[in-house]
Amino acid sequence: MKNKNTIYFIIGAIILIIVMIITIVVGKNKKTTTSSNTTETKTTEELSLSDEEKPYISLVPQADGHRLNLKISDIPKNISEIEYDLIYTAKDENIEIEKGVGGTAKIEGNSIERELLLGTESCTNGCKYKYDEGITGGTLTLSFMTADGQSALYEAPFVFLTSTDIKTKGLSLETENLLIKATISSKNDYFVLIKNFKPVYSVFSSGNGSGKVSSITPSTITKENNSLITGDYLIN
Repeated sequence: MKNKNTIYFIIGAIILIIVMIITIVVGKNKKTTTSSNTTETKTTEELSLSDEEKPYISLVPQADGHRLNLKISDIPKNISEIEYDLIYTAKDENIEIEKGVGGTAKIEGNSIERELLLGTESCTNGCKYKYDEGITGGTLTLSFMTADGQSALYEAPFVFLTSTDIKTKGLSLETENLLIKATISSKNDYFVLIKNFKPVYSVFSSGNGSGKVSSITPSTITKENNSLITGDYLIN
């Protein structure tokens, strides 16, 4: 009889242990799932901006061709922070390499400005620079964030050109099938063609951008003043 009681006791203890293990595992799974879902909700909350609310992006090359002045204007009031990341293609001994420069800006007004160095800087004992060469273009990625956790991501393709490039082959943004043919007055200016956050393509120059736009492909893209290469090209 004692042996039977012992067996029953052991069986009961085993069943109790199994039930406890199942309860702990299920509880952990529920907790993990809940935590995962909560995290996903926070990171995927998208900020929707109308065309009128979208900031305007300026990416202006300096006269030496080694820096770009990034200006973001018309920033909505609910934007508290902007992350920017410029990725571009350069050449090092005829080998194409991907380079980048970026940062984060706290928003206190309706615009920010940053100088982006196309190269590296060392200021240990006086500042020394190594500039990247053979730059052709890349992508500017912007993340607009609000204080309550919403965000809007925009990736703007751009090309980096010289006056000679424009004379020989025009301005082309291949990812958008956009081609602008033009004559140009200046000889040593630098140009940037970028797809803006607003529904326009924009051209910026280190000079005055004087010249004449002879054709734009596709025909749905138009420009008000064709005597200047710089300016906005409207997407109709």
